[in-house]
Amino acid sequence: MQNVDVVVAGAGIWGCTVARCLAERGRRVLVLESRSAVGGNVRCESDPDTGIEVHVYGSHIFHTHLDDVWRFVRRFVEFNGYQHKVMARYRGKTYFLPLGLPLVNKFFGVELAPGELPAFMAEGTHRAQIFDAFFRGYTSKQWGRPPEEIDPTIIQRVPVRATYDVNYFNDYNQGIPLTGYNSLFDRMLDHPNIAVECNRAFDLAGHAASPLAGVPVFYSGPIDRLFGYRYGELPWRSLAFERETLDVADFQGTSVVNYTEAEVPYTRIHEFKHYHPEDADSMARAKTVIMREYPRAWKSGDEPYYPVNTPESQSLLERYRAEAAKVKGLTVGGRLGEYRYYDMDQSVGRALAAVESCGVIG
Repeated sequence: MQNVDVVVAGAGIWGCTVARCLAERGRRVLVLESRSAVGGNVRCESDPDTGIEVHVYGSHIFHTHLDDVWRFVRRFVEFNGYQHKVMARYRGKTYFLPLGLPLVNKFFGVELAPGELPAFMAEGTHRAQIFDAFFRGYTSKQWGRPPEEIDPTIIQRVPVRATYDVNYFNDYNQGIPLTGYNSLFDRMLDHPNIAVECNRAFDLAGHAASPLAGVPVFYSGPIDRLFGYRYGELPWRSLAFERETLDVADFQGTSVVNYTEAEVPYTRIHEFKHYHPEDADSMARAKTVIMREYPRAWKSGDEPYYPVNTPESQSLLERYRAEAAKVKGLTVGGRLGEYRYYDMDQSVGRALAAVESCGVIG
C-alpha cells in the first residue's frame, strides 16, 4: 500500500472491526499484527489428527443482545446457533451452571418451585454452602488468592435464576461461525483498502520517526507497553493450557466443565467438537480433543488474560491514559488497551463506537 490514511495496531476483534469500518469509509488502512496471524486470542486452528477446530486461547462463544453488533458480524459469517451450556464438577457430581433451580435442587436434594428459590437462597446457610462448593475453590484458583481472602458475600452478587433455564448466557443471539472463527477475521480484513503486515509490532517512537508520522493510529495492544512501561507494568492473570487428543467419541458430553474444588489444579476442561454439533462427521468420529485450563500468575512476557483490578492498578492505568491523551491522533481500545475484560460483542460494539467518534472519517 503506497499511501496510508490510518494505522491499526493489533488485529484482534477490536482492531479488525475498526479496520473494516474505516476501509468501507474510503480510508486506506495498514493493519500491523505482532503475531504471525490475525485474530488475537480468538484465533483457532484445525487439529491435524481430527480436523476439529481448536480454540487455541480457550473457548470463545459469540453471544450478544446488541442488534447492530449481530448485524455487523453476520455480514462476514453465518453462525450455527450453538447454545452454550456449562457444567460444574464438585465431589464427583456434575451440576448445571449458572446458579438456578437445576443446581440448587440437585445440590440440596430438594424440589423447589420457581417462586420458592429466592427465599431459599436468601438464607445464610444455603448461600454459604453454595459459595463453598462452587465459588470458593474456583475463585481462589482463578485469581491466585487463598480461600480465606475470598469474600463469601460474593454469592449475594451472583445472579440466581428461578427457572430451569440452563443456557449459560442470556443473550438471544449465540453461536460459533459455521466456517470457523478464522474465516471471520480473514473476511473482515479482505478489502482493497486494507493491507495487513503480521510479525510486526507497533512502536510509538518508531511511528513518530517513520514516513507514517502524523497518520492516526488505532492501538489495541497493552497500554503500558505502548509507553515502554515507564510507570511500571499493569498486573494481569494468565493461563496455561494442556491439550490432549483422545481415542473416544465423547469425553465429557459438553463443551465446558468447570472443576470447582481447589485440590483440582485446573479450572476447566474444554472439549471442542461440541461447538459444532452440525458437523455430523466430526461428532461421530471416535476421537476428540480436550484442553485443560490452568490459571497462572502473570509475569512479563506471559500472555495477559484477565486484568487485576485494584486501587493500585487503576491508579497506574490512569497515568497511562493521561499519556495516551497527549498523543495526537491516537485512539487506544480493546481488552489490552483499555485494561478491561470484554466479551467479543462488547469489543465489536466499542470498536464501532470508536470509529464514529474518532474524527478520522470526516
